[in-house]
Amino acid sequence: MDEDGARRGRTRYTLTDRELGHAWGTCAEVEGLFGQAGRETYELFGWVPEEPEGPGVRGWIGRGVWFVPEDGVLDAWLLEDAESLGPRPGTDGLVLTGLDDHLAPPEEHDGTVFLHDERRRLGSCRGFARALPPRRADPPVVLRGLAPGEELRRALEAATRPALDLGEAVLEVRDDRGEPFAELSLWVTVSGRRPSSPGADLIDLELEGKLSDPVPEPARPLWEQWLTGVPRTTGALGRPRHAAALGLAGPRAAKAVPAHGR
Repeated sequence: MDEDGARRGRTRYTLTDRELGHAWGTCAEVEGLFGQAGRETYELFGWVPEEPEGPGVRGWIGRGVWFVPEDGVLDAWLLEDAESLGPRPGTDGLVLTGLDDHLAPPEEHDGTVFLHDERRRLGSCRGFARALPPRRADPPVVLRGLAPGEELRRALEAATRPALDLGEAVLEVRDDRGEPFAELSLWVTVSGRRPSSPGADLIDLELEGKLSDPVPEPARPLWEQWLTGVPRTTGALGRPRHAAALGLAGPRAAKAVPAHGR
């Protein structure tokens, strides 16, 4: 790699203050970018399949499943990348998981609701409720080999809780050519730091906080492929500018094709 390429590699990631616009620092590697998007779980009470003698609703159902209230008073709600976990033992309910979009189902609903996968009606239930999964600790975001900016140096020297609370930030990502690739938002609090092996002036910075939109783990190969250059495939139709364009969470995510930049 030439000198310019090496320099671009060291500055692939830039952490920038959302409000003031200054750079907290730049680095070549970040841990904690990939994860599972927030999937919700719903229990459908009194589930009646549309085809009682058929195979039923099992496994991955489809990219979109609509909850359609029978009374028509409320609009339909969409659950994306829906998957059936089967009946809840000892009950007449069915358990579904999926990604809530902007037309997300409410926390609960009483009244007959039909389910539709945009091709056919799957069945109906007498109501449903959102089930809370066990809470899992989110792994920290770690910026490795970070060259800190002046504002970050001052915050680390102060080492007080207010100083280490960096507020809302943007993680800007550039590809191997130095072109803008993606922007990820997060609220940042410094939880740890240590010298980094690449150089005496560099640090590994550990952050509390969570990416508002983590890159789905199944999309990691696409992400890495796009970072090194435009894939040599006819299916790549555009340059993604956001993590969401690089794949969908769930069992079909690995087959997603990057969409045009937003």
